[in-house]
Amino acid sequence: MDASGLRAPKVADRFANELRRMLIGGEIAEGTMLPPEPALMEHYGVSRPTLREAFRVLESESLIQMCRGRSGGARVTRPRRETLARYAGLILEYEGVTVKDVCDARAALEVPMVQHLTMNRDPRVITELERIVDREVQMNPGASDQLSDFHAAIARLSGNDTLQIISHMLRHIIEKTNRSMQSAKGKRLEQAVRRSVKTHRMVLNAIRAGDVAEAGELWRRHVQNGDEFVLTASEMSAAVDLLE
Repeated sequence: MDASGLRAPKVADRFANELRRMLIGGEIAEGTMLPPEPALMEHYGVSRPTLREAFRVLESESLIQMCRGRSGGARVTRPRRETLARYAGLILEYEGVTVKDVCDARAALEVPMVQHLTMNRDPRVITELERIVDREVQMNPGASDQLSDFHAAIARLSGNDTLQIISHMLRHIIEKTNRSMQSAKGKRLEQAVRRSVKTHRMVLNAIRAGDVAEAGELWRRHVQNGDEFVLTASEMSAAVDLLE
């Protein structure tokens, strides 16, 4: 094998990799301000352009936040799931993927979660879902933000962290797209919110009764309809759009 054409990783990439390893591994706590640029340059033996290029990479990954001003610098931040959703959304948009396609994928992922919770019928899970549904009944019919609590709880209570992260990513993509479309307003939004709350209650009742088939079918229809209040027939064929 001829290795003469291989390029060694750029110094900035290697430096970013080293910082990323320490940040992800918890060696540097969230909220910590990294040392000033001159101290980092001296300690790691890198130039200012190399340091700043590495910082740009880490900032794009939501691992640091650059603070301006006299007391500014690089502050360590927690990686945000929304960053994953944005990158995934851009790829989906480039590929011409529709919102309906994303809803279908989410249904394929979340229906087994609901079925799993229904088979287990864990009293603690049922109690938590009951609290969420009770709050939904009391909320303003014109609001919709709280409806995501029930969806998030389904993913979280399923017990698989990886599936929870993927589910959150798909939900964020759908909600972000719907906000940009502004598809539901006024009476239509209020009616759809009421339908969603009613469906959540029906799913909860199915879980409580241990009716796996009913719970799974209710959730499949609910998710494929884009949470029942965000997509019209024409919008169901629109490509995902996460661009600002």
